[in-house]
Amino acid sequence: MRVLIVEDDPVHASAAARVVAPLGHEVVEVHDGASAQGLLRAQPFDLVILDWLLPAMSGFEVLYWIRRTLGTSPAVLFVTSKALEDDIVLAMDAGADDYVTKPFRAGELASRVNALLKRPARDTDRPDLIRAGDYVLNPRERTILLRGAPIRLTPKEFDLAELFFGNLGKLLSRKLVCMSTWGRELDPESRTLDTHIYRIRQKLALGPENGLRLSSVYTHGYRLEAVPSGRDRDNASAQRSPLARPVSPPPLAAAGLECE
Repeated sequence: MRVLIVEDDPVHASAAARVVAPLGHEVVEVHDGASAQGLLRAQPFDLVILDWLLPAMSGFEVLYWIRRTLGTSPAVLFVTSKALEDDIVLAMDAGADDYVTKPFRAGELASRVNALLKRPARDTDRPDLIRAGDYVLNPRERTILLRGAPIRLTPKEFDLAELFFGNLGKLLSRKLVCMSTWGRELDPESRTLDTHIYRIRQKLALGPENGLRLSSVYTHGYRLEAVPSGRDRDNASAQRSPLARPVSPPPLAAAGLECE
């Protein structure tokens, strides 16, 4: 199988290659995220061993690009010096398959590589369309329609929309949203994320009338969730309304008597 090692430190890259190659796999090394993207566009790989702290484009940006562009394959194994639990959780939530901290032990790395490559082959295709509420999002063409009408978004706004639509109903932390969209945490005082959230709410008209709501969860993050649209509620009310009872005609007057 083919393994791509993305590591800016040649010493660490060679150390990982010396573990993986004897397992019988073809190993390719690159030292930055842009080179990794170029290879992954052109060639199939079964596993990417990825450092987080890369120059220019972080490993997290590479991970998010892989999942957004290539889907669930290849498998991604982070091998990085970032050892905080929050970082591990963030990477796994963003689509990493496993996580090893540096300095790694050769036996452990070999075991994890073998385990990932023994997993059943996964569908490499991304969903052609994501349908939610009255919206249809096309990840490949990077378009979004509301009841058939196209909505124009900037590249970053579309990235945000795709992240939320792809995680419908899930609470996404501010950190995960920032890392997935900008590849880094934003300054806590910055209003960049809030501004972009406001813009996609407005441009997409996210609200019950269109079947979706983007909610802010205080101190936690954001959640895009399905809600009954106005039309759904009207239809449901109509279905629940009792049938009108037929009105009985007034009784006939008794024979021989006149009705007043």
